[in-house]
Amino acid sequence: MDLKYKIMNKLIVLSFVVLLSSFKAFCQNSNYVFVEGKVKSPSSVTVILKTFAPKKKDVEKEAKCAALKIIMFDGVEGTIYNRPLLSQGIAALHDNEYYFDTLFNSNLADYIKYTKMLSNFKKAEKNEKSTLYSVEVNYIQLKKDLEKNKISKQLGL
Repeated sequence: MDLKYKIMNKLIVLSFVVLLSSFKAFCQNSNYVFVEGKVKSPSSVTVILKTFAPKKKDVEKEAKCAALKIIMFDGVEGTIYNRPLLSQGIAALHDNEYYFDTLFNSNLADYIKYTKMLSNFKKAEKNEKSTLYSVEVNYIQLKKDLEKNKISKQLGL
């Protein structure tokens, strides 16, 4: 009985590790095209983007992840938030792996105020499908969280 318990325990741990590693890669490989940015209020910004995903069920989450990535790594062109929040760019993903895994897989809803699909899910390239989305992000809350967790330095707006 003891051997069965050990084997079962190892299988559960292994399954958990495999499951976590698949979540980890989900948003970190977002494929998107920035279309337009709009400031909705002093604390939030709307990002209009085209996102790509092989399955319809993944497109909305990809759009949310892509909106955060645009704000953090690219800046929102045409708005007062045109500078990226993270000056170190995409390297911040690798330097702060745990933070970004948690952000993209558990805390995503904390920063997304509103998401709206603007076009139908349609075939694009390479077996992927694209959809146009509008995603409103609480910019100030995201910025404060990045500073609090020492992902970015306090620089002001």
